[in-house]
Formats: sequence, structure tokens, C-alpha cells
Amino acid sequence: MSTSLRPVHASGTRERIIASATSLFAARGFKGTTTRLIADLAQVNEALIYRHFPNKGGLYAAIIEKKIAMLTPLLNRLRRAAEASESMETVLREIAREMFASVEKDPQFLRIFYFSGLEGHDLSRMFFEAYIETFNQHLSSFFLSKIREGTLCPMDPMLAGRAFSAIILHNLVVQTLFPESKGLPEGNKAIDAFVDLFLYGILRRPS
Repeated sequence: MSTSLRPVHASGTRERIIASATSLFAARGFKGTTTRLIADLAQVNEALIYRHFPNKGGLYAAIIEKKIAMLTPLLNRLRRAAEASESMETVLREIAREMFASVEKDPQFLRIFYFSGLEGHDLSRMFFEAYIETFNQHLSSFFLSKIREGTLCPMDPMLAGRAFSAIILHNLVVQTLFPESKGLPEGNKAIDAFVDLFLYGILRRPS
């Protein structure tokens, strides 16, 4: 075996290839992963990869599309929230919980995303635009709806959305890339603290 990762067990050859490639892309990046490594980890003949995918880029694109599909429930939730008069705290806590849950279910996602950005290959732009930018646009639409109804003070809704997602993502990145880090709150405690800080700040309000 030419990699230290454990062989992947999945139903179906295509699924096993995707799962193996996902593990390798998360550990080595796109450039550091070869189809030979993928074949070894999936325990298939290398030629079999090309029966399911045109090349390594096509396999990577299939993984990205699968990751992007996971975003749909979050986007639908934001769309409904923007169309209805819902509590800011309720919606933001739900969004934060979903972000935490998605990383817990799929910790490889953040590694692949950051490798994608650092390597700067053509597929990284697709990943960024289809995932991060789409999410930010829906989040900014939600903030814009709250600005128009007078719940929020006038501000740039896109910057507000980026600020909120950055608070959550930074914590998730630290927990994912540096699991040895100490002193970070987990789960609902972190979510409650982040939402409160974002909405109300840290300064004591004048009486």
C-alpha cells in the first residue's frame, strides 16, 4: 500500500473510488494525489478509475459537486427565513448549528476546501463560487430582509454575512486543523456565545 491511510470500505466501486479520493485529497491536496494512490487505497485497478471518471480532475469535480449538494438544506433554510419574519437569534443559532453539524459529519470538507484555495487550480474557483459565495449571498439576503424591516441598523448586508460566517468558520477551522487546541468551547455553548457576540457585541451597554 503506497499510502498510510486505511483502505476505504464502501458499497459499489464508484463510491469506493470517491471515498478513497476524498480521503487522499483531504490529506495530500489535489496536486499531491495521484490516480495510482487512489486506486491503491480503493483496492481497485487504476484503469477502473477511468471507467467512471474522465481524469483526476473529473473525479475531484464529482467530489466537489457532492459537497455542494450538502449545502442545499442550509440555503433553503435561509431562503425561508428571508421570506418570513423570524427571530434573528433563532435563525442564526440554527445556521450555526448546521455549520457545526456538517463539519462534524464530514471533517474532510474543510481540509479539501483549504487545499483547494491554497493550490489555486481551476476547480478551486468552482468550489469557492458554488459553495462559499452562494452561501454568503443567501446569508446577505437574510440580513437585508432584517435591515428593511428595521430589526438591524443600516449596514452592508454582504459584509454582515461574511462577518457572521467568519466567526463560525474560524472556530471550525481551528478545531479541524488543530485538534490539539485547548480551551475552545464546544457545541451549543460555542454557538450561543458566537451568536450573542455577533448580535450584541462585547461592550457593556450604557444604562
